[in-house]
Amino acid sequence: MFIDRDNLAVGLKCLPLFERLIAFCNGREVYVVGGAVRDALVGVPVHDVDLIFPEDPTALAKSFAKVHGGHWFWLDEERNQSRVVFNHDEMCPVFDFALFRASSLDLDLLDRDFTINAIALCLSADLTTTPLVDPACGLEDLQNDLLRMVSQDAFTNDPLRMVKGVRHATALDLHIEDKTLGCMQAEVTELYRVAPERIRQEVWKTLACEEAARGLLLLAESLVGNYLFGNVFSGRSGELAESLAVVRNCWCHLSHKQPVVRDWLAREVEQGLSCETLLLWAILLAQLDGDLPGRLAEEWLLSRKAKACVTALARIDERTLGELVHISPGPRAFAWWAHGYRIEPRLWLLALAAIGALRGDSNSELICNWVPVVDTLGDQPPEELVDGHWLQHELGLPPGPEMSRVLRLLRNAEISGLVDSTESAREYLVHHCRNID
Repeated sequence: MFIDRDNLAVGLKCLPLFERLIAFCNGREVYVVGGAVRDALVGVPVHDVDLIFPEDPTALAKSFAKVHGGHWFWLDEERNQSRVVFNHDEMCPVFDFALFRASSLDLDLLDRDFTINAIALCLSADLTTTPLVDPACGLEDLQNDLLRMVSQDAFTNDPLRMVKGVRHATALDLHIEDKTLGCMQAEVTELYRVAPERIRQEVWKTLACEEAARGLLLLAESLVGNYLFGNVFSGRSGELAESLAVVRNCWCHLSHKQPVVRDWLAREVEQGLSCETLLLWAILLAQLDGDLPGRLAEEWLLSRKAKACVTALARIDERTLGELVHISPGPRAFAWWAHGYRIEPRLWLLALAAIGALRGDSNSELICNWVPVVDTLGDQPPEELVDGHWLQHELGLPPGPEMSRVLRLLRNAEISGLVDSTESAREYLVHHCRNID
């Protein structure tokens, strides 16, 4: 990998508030460490800035947030680790403030996960001449495209580092050093010690990478994928990588014709989880076992909306794909159809496009035509064409199961195009109830 020392100063100083941070910390011993240094060196945009201090930085972090309109909160009060975020500037990175993990800077760095994350830079006005502190030779590993653990007990200390390692190797196109890979394979069962919320974030970040297909192969090679998704994962990782490419290619073509699809894919379902990543995760795992996404959605504590999406995806089959052809044109019909599966309409159309592409379905033009219609819909279902008061007064239906059944009947009539207004809905229901009587 090409490393340019000049990238470091440019990459950091272009960050909003970074030069103010330098001025704010003037006279203090403070180091930028980890991902910010690594990413700036290789010209990758920096999103998080980790700062470490030999003395408690909490008061400084609080003051920095207050002066510049940020929000301060604890990450780990016991270890004096806190975070400052600036919600008013989407381009501004997250700033983390922490104490040294050991009695010296070198020992702190040697306690980290991978050598490429164990590089520090003293914060000063002239970042171009400030030497890098690199006791684990991480700069050399970065130049050689190598992911190497800092110490033999790196994964014992924090098993999540195995999943992080796969993510780093995927995002930066690194080769996992043989000894490091062997330790991953030997210690992968230790992942039981890690909270599912931490694991899912790393898996999602891997799937969000441009080279996510390679990430699937690395999950298999490290045996992390087998531990998380079952022993069949390694044998089918190549097939999953091909499926991922098909799905992304499908969405790429759809986005080319309907650019708003890019916004749909980027929307967050929950923190750290985009629509694109959730759909990829669920679709790929369902190829291993149709019940697997639903089980993991529970185990990984996904949000209600994400669980509903996963459940809906599990129900898509040839019959479901065929239903799309018969949906009455118009936003209300599609909205009722999607909400019948308990899924938000945009997610539903993206899922149908992806699964159709995997099955060789030829509905791509039809799906493309639906995009502008579906884009007008919100997350909530439409209002009913008739209300409960009318059903009670005109049809004599009491609130309860029978009224619910009639409303479902009406929604299906809208989906199929039998009704399209309040007037036609009332005529349809009167005729239906008369025939029943």
